[in-house]
Parts: sequence; structure tokens; C-alpha cells
Amino acid sequence: MKTLERVLGWDLLRGLCAIAVTCYHLLYWQKVTELHVFGTYGVYLFFVLSGASLAYTYAGRISSGQFSFRSFLWVRYLRLAPLYLALMLVVLPWKLLKEGATLDLLGMYVSNALFVFGFFNPSTHAVLVGGWSLGIEALFYLLFPLLILSFRSRCLVWGLFGALLALQLAWIYATVGQTATAPRWEAYHQVPAFAAYFMGGCMIGVAHRKKVFENLSSSTLGVLALLAGFALMLAVNPASGGEELIGWRGLLLGRLCFWLVHIASRLQLQSRLSSVAQHFGDATYGLYLLHPVIFFGLTFAVFPKLGIVSPEQWPLAGRLLFGLAVLFSAFGFALLSEKYFERPLRDWSKRRG
Repeated sequence: MKTLERVLGWDLLRGLCAIAVTCYHLLYWQKVTELHVFGTYGVYLFFVLSGASLAYTYAGRISSGQFSFRSFLWVRYLRLAPLYLALMLVVLPWKLLKEGATLDLLGMYVSNALFVFGFFNPSTHAVLVGGWSLGIEALFYLLFPLLILSFRSRCLVWGLFGALLALQLAWIYATVGQTATAPRWEAYHQVPAFAAYFMGGCMIGVAHRKKVFENLSSSTLGVLALLAGFALMLAVNPASGGEELIGWRGLLLGRLCFWLVHIASRLQLQSRLSSVAQHFGDATYGLYLLHPVIFFGLTFAVFPKLGIVSPEQWPLAGRLLFGLAVLFSAFGFALLSEKYFERPLRDWSKRRG
């Protein structure tokens, strides 16, 4: 089967999302500011991008009968598991110190290793910070072939998307509420809250595969459009977490996610922008997982032993510089992990298969 080209626009957008989520965490943890829109929609964009990438890659194989569900799940597992498992081991001593060697901890580690913790309130059962989204992502992998089968009928695919969108909106208002004064985050972080994002991504991926839309005439303007989308998020950032999900903000930002992925799919990047996009794509997953481990490893383990006070007590300039140092170090380690650890394992598995 013909190998599809890498969609560099999606790689670029993935990297921007990972940077946005990292900035949200580092600024929040150091009590600088709370960029709720980055923490929320930076992750939701991952679901749209995931659906788009999978549909772009596998929709043709499913329709032609050349799709192996078992092989698909194994490939996806190898994409998520190596770094996740390695970092689970890194944080294990801290988990044992905090929670003790309990059966609950063992069960959590087993469910995380198998990526089935999405069935068990992923926001409370994820071993790593941000891991909840991967538990939900794994459930979408199970549903993915069924979603793609709906593309046999235009009415069916749009009807399914509309139903998932209605379910998503109902779920938001049932768990976050109309005022977001007391959001129930554990109940909210479940598959129904994000299914429409994944399905909408699948629709974008199929459209891109069929070349429904032409490439943008100017890659520079396209990149500026992506950056403008993140600027718009900042402009409407609410004072309290949860308010970005409801009312006019929820309607605006939810649609913005689809628009950004659509624009990214039409980018035709060349030269230096192409290289930057590839690096962003390669670093995305590692950056997402590594920055909390680096931050808390330094602030909880290293700094106390050196007699250094917590960064949240530092002057603002010091906190910002520390945040940048964590961001750049996580980005660098993510590239190294992808090149020398994760990709070699995936390549080895392909050769064995």
C-alpha cells in the first residue's frame, strides 16, 4: 500500500499544543497565572489531531478490507507505552513513599501499563500527570474502526457527529454545570466529554486524505493563522477554571479546535518550517509527559536537599526563567527519547512483525 506523506502542519500544531499545555502547568504550579484555555483546549486539540491522523492513515485500509485491528492496537500501544512505562518506573519510588506498597497502587500500575485505566475514572487512576488523556485516547482506539465505518454514508457520518456533539454538550453541562462554580472534574473527564472532538478529527482526516480542500497558497499566512488561534485563546481566558467550557467561550473555543486542525492540514511547509514542524511533532509526546516529571523531580527531590526554597517563593523573573529551563530541557529530552528510545523500539517491532 502506498505510504502517505507526513502531515507537517499537524506536527506543527501538535508541538504548539504541547508547549501550550506545558506553559499552563509551569505557570500554574509556580503561581504565576492560570491560563485555563491552554490547559483545557491544548489537550482537546490532541483528540482532534489524533482522530485526523488515524483517519488519514487507516481509513483507506478499513474501506479496502486491508485493516488488521490487532496490528493497529499493537502499533498504537508501541506509540504510547515505551516512554510512559519508563516514566512510571521513574516516579515509582515517590509513589511508594507517598502511598505505600498497596494493592491499589499495584492495580493502578497494571491498568496504566495496559492502557485500560480509561475505564476507571482516568483523572484519578493515571500514574503520570496528564496521563488521563491517554487513558481516554486508548478507548478511542477501540472505537475507531466503528467510527470509520460510518463514513460509508454521508448522512450517517454527520448524524453520528451530531449525536456525539449533543452528548458532549450534555455531559459538560451535567458535570461542569452552567456556571462552573463547582465542577465535578472526576465525572467530567470521561469519553463522552471528548468523543465529538475525536470524531470531528476523523472527518477532517478523511477529507484531507481525499484532498477535498486545496493547500493554502501561503504557508506563512497559515502558520500565522495557527498562532492567531492560540492568541484568541489567551484573549478569552476566564478568571476561573471551567468557565472556558461553557457559554459563548465553549462554543467559540470548541469550534476553534476543528478550525485549527483543518488549517494545519492544508499547510504546505517548506525549508526551515518543515524541519521545525518535524521537530515539534517528534517532541510532542515526550514534552507532554516529561515536563511534570522534571519539574516535580527538581522541586520535590533535588531542591529540598540543596536547601533551595520552592520556586513559587522566588521572584517573578526567577520563576519565569525556571519555567523556560524546564520547558527547553523537556523538549530536548523528548527529542532524544524519540530518536534513541521510542522510534528504535517501534522500528524493531515492525521488523519482528
